[in-house]
Amino acid sequence: MAALIKDKLDSISEGCFLIMPNKKRRNTSQQQLRKKQRSKTKTTVDVTQRCEENSQGISNIGFQKLFNGNESFDSMLYRKSSFEQCWKNINDDISNILLDMNETAVENICQFVYKSRNIEEGMVALPYHEIPTGLVFAGINTPDHNTQFSHIASKLREDSKAGKQKNFVSLLQSKDCGNIKNMFKAMIERFLENTPNALSTDLDHDIIMDDNEENDDDAEDEEDIIRTTERAATSYRLGGASARPSKCLPYDMKLLEGWYRHHQQSYENKPNLVIILQDFESFEPAILQDFFTICSEYRSRLPIVCIMGIATSTEILHQSLNKSTIGLLRIEKFRLEQSGVWFNRVIEKVLLDSTSTLKFGARPYKFLLDHFYLYDFSMTKVTASLKYALMHHFYGNPLSIFLPLLQMDEFDMTATLQQWVRNDFINEHHITHIRMLGSFKNYVESLADTDPKKALQLLEDDDFLITEVVPSLLCDIKIYQEQFKMGFNLLLLLQKQFPSFSSVNKSKLMLLLEVLEAKDGLSENTDMVRRLVSFVRKIDTEHVGRLLKELRHLFSEYENVNGSFLKQLAVWDKRYEGLMEADDNYNTRMDRKSKLLEGMVLENEQRRHTETAKKVQDQALEHLKQKGTEASKIAMDIADWCDKTLGHLLRSFTKLPLFELVYYTNIKLHEKSFASQPRASAQTALTQPQHYINCSCCDIEKSDQIVTSEHDTCILYKLYLECGRLINLYDWFVAFGCIIEREKRPANQKLEENEVQARFIRSVAELQFLGFIKPTQRKTDHVIRLTWSNI
Repeated sequence: MAALIKDKLDSISEGCFLIMPNKKRRNTSQQQLRKKQRSKTKTTVDVTQRCEENSQGISNIGFQKLFNGNESFDSMLYRKSSFEQCWKNINDDISNILLDMNETAVENICQFVYKSRNIEEGMVALPYHEIPTGLVFAGINTPDHNTQFSHIASKLREDSKAGKQKNFVSLLQSKDCGNIKNMFKAMIERFLENTPNALSTDLDHDIIMDDNEENDDDAEDEEDIIRTTERAATSYRLGGASARPSKCLPYDMKLLEGWYRHHQQSYENKPNLVIILQDFESFEPAILQDFFTICSEYRSRLPIVCIMGIATSTEILHQSLNKSTIGLLRIEKFRLEQSGVWFNRVIEKVLLDSTSTLKFGARPYKFLLDHFYLYDFSMTKVTASLKYALMHHFYGNPLSIFLPLLQMDEFDMTATLQQWVRNDFINEHHITHIRMLGSFKNYVESLADTDPKKALQLLEDDDFLITEVVPSLLCDIKIYQEQFKMGFNLLLLLQKQFPSFSSVNKSKLMLLLEVLEAKDGLSENTDMVRRLVSFVRKIDTEHVGRLLKELRHLFSEYENVNGSFLKQLAVWDKRYEGLMEADDNYNTRMDRKSKLLEGMVLENEQRRHTETAKKVQDQALEHLKQKGTEASKIAMDIADWCDKTLGHLLRSFTKLPLFELVYYTNIKLHEKSFASQPRASAQTALTQPQHYINCSCCDIEKSDQIVTSEHDTCILYKLYLECGRLINLYDWFVAFGCIIEREKRPANQKLEENEVQARFIRSVAELQFLGFIKPTQRKTDHVIRLTWSNI
């Protein structure tokens, strides 16, 4: 019997044959079947044609007519164009700041690429080929590296067009390099994109098509790519030989070598092949080791240069690569500027220097600072936050049409507004909204006592309001912005005069926040101004001359704003020159007298807070002004002048009429969009589920009311809120079962204990997944208790 079975098996094995597919055939029957199956799985979507009214909002990037559709179409288009122009200006400033900030570092990287070959020729020949590698420290926020390394790649390509040595650049990211095959494939594709007449005509198209197919068809993909390469490779000569077909796969380095040999003939100097690994920490170490090993083998034939972006430190290099792989790299370090430098310059450019864009109030500005310094140091989020503020202002505020008027002078503003009134560009709804502004109401109330006729005219005469008052008020806002910038720089100048007083000195951004948060602006009652002024009173003769020189340099830039400042400085300069020309013995004698008075008057100035002490202090200051030296008198005058000037220049913008047209003070939408609170949303959903599931049977009056028709997780969560910090698991289960028993069920369906237990366990797991509870082992009562999570 065993022999019989053995004979049958032998006969079967003799009848088995392996039939190889014919390579010359385009498609086998199995391949055709796969393509039919894939074509059947493709879903077709019927796109309905929209009418012109429905597509109007989409065609205008979401801009719609406000005032319930009563806004004119031209006004809506003007808001759209104003938003695009304003954002273009801000975005250009942001990009230029980033380029200027890293200009030196990027130039050094380009010089490293150009000199890599010269350095290699002057070195001793090694048995292995080193790859010139630049380590670029780009900061801890990796999402921002995309912009920074795109600028580096663009700079390398621009230098090639400018007549310098040609560079072929391939920018790689870890998401495109899941394995070594995909990494070389992506690298070669990026290099082929550098030349319009390269193989990419037919090859890239088929490569992209192959990426969408299934991964289990590797044999079919390779066969199709080989045939595609055979067609495309006939367009160039490989190494001077006659045109011949190539069967290289798209991830084969021989394909890159042949392409490079063909295109290097067009240049006097051999172009460099620059490979940029944008996020080095995210690559798989094994893939990087194989990649550098293979590139090192081709280094003698291909001038490969590698640039790697690192977010942390060089330790990650030793953690990812072994010693043999690191030995293949000739490393040089570069460092880009940190994002904090970029943030400082952007805030200064957008919120201080510019007078024709949207300004931030105290709360939005504080939100911007907190989320940058306390969360992620992200340049991308700062840019998105600025754009979101502009979108909120122009999309939803019909009065945003007045913001671009700040770029004009008062005469052009008046002419533009008159034209708007004639063309019905502005209607009665715009005028009503202007009169409803809080700052305009305060302005009218202030005129009620001094000029009641003008106040009444503002409320009744529309043309007078739009064509005469609005241009004047907008020009006042422009003047205020210039004065605010001048006062802020004066505050910085005074702070730099006293570097030893570290408790006073603050960064520029924090100083701006303090100024914006002051409700009545900076005045003599402000602690910071009071301390700075007291320090100015104590400066000696040498520091008086230095301070006058810096003040003269500062206000020479703002002569058009207020020329009286320079006149006052000229008076002090003459007094100081007379002081320097006086007799030395007289100066010495008066200095001793001045120091004695200062010790009596200014020693404990900060410790006196009673009314009597302040009165005595003021009298002592007046005595010092009369009996002190000329230097101390000048210092006293400068201190009093700084006190009054800072109070005037740094007054609060909320005192300006129509400041709502220029200043962005809404913070609620920013908090919802950029500081989401998923835990609070989950709590609201669990206590008020009717707002989320739109269920009429679950409508409740109070959030703590429990209805049997609610979701099991909601019931369990409300039961937990009735308990303390610790709850017995069994008691929780019993309370849950008592509520479930009151459900309305058919007579033939009874509630079983296993069903209650299963629903209870599932709801507990959901609460634990949301992070509201966590199990804690406690020996008391031999039960597991659940405690509130501190997440």
